[in-house]
Amino acid sequence: MLTDGRLSALLTKYNPAVTNRWHISLAGVTWGLVGLLLCRYSYGWLSPLQINRALVFGSIGVFIAAVVYWYGMSKIARKNLSRLQAIQGKACIFGFLTWRSYANIALMVTLGVTLRHSAVPKDYLSLVYTSMGGGLLMGSFQYYKSLVA
Repeated sequence: MLTDGRLSALLTKYNPAVTNRWHISLAGVTWGLVGLLLCRYSYGWLSPLQINRALVFGSIGVFIAAVVYWYGMSKIARKNLSRLQAIQGKACIFGFLTWRSYANIALMVTLGVTLRHSAVPKDYLSLVYTSMGGGLLMGSFQYYKSLVA
């Protein structure tokens, strides 16, 4: 049986700890890849449509993405960057997100899967995916920028 001291030693030994630069990099890459994935879904739904309809939905989605970024994602990214930059020394690699963020991700993935398999027309669904994906993709550049500043 493990004593408290031995358990603590094991956790310390096998803790995948990294510096805050790694946390910031992981956050930026995660935001960017998820944003690209969502935009890829949207593109796949719009590409079979007539060009005029696809351009209208794509343009509206990009406009909404800019609004989502400006009023939501940029603030979330700034707050997260402040938290990550305040980390002294090394911390667990999974600390680039808060527990609340992990719960939000689970909720958003569930909602996304539900919507993709719903009766909502894909051209309208592309608006949601483009706006969220674009907002995340634009937000990822705040993380990259902080790494080179």
